[in-house]
Amino acid sequence: MGEREQEENPIMRATEVRQLLKIGRNTLYEWCEQGIIPHKRIGRVILFSRKRIQEWLENNENERREN
Repeated sequence: MGEREQEENPIMRATEVRQLLKIGRNTLYEWCEQGIIPHKRIGRVILFSRKRIQEWLENNENERREN
């Protein structure tokens, strides 16, 4: 899948989210288990809404600035 197609796709897989956040696999899965990051689990597959991840990033950036 090309970069432009990824940007247009509203659904992200774990690999894309890990690359975006520059975090490891275990960290991402721990955040999912703890409910830290918005996601949907379908069977063994974890999917992420691109829009919700962007909103989550913006909210977390604002919280860091306030502290």
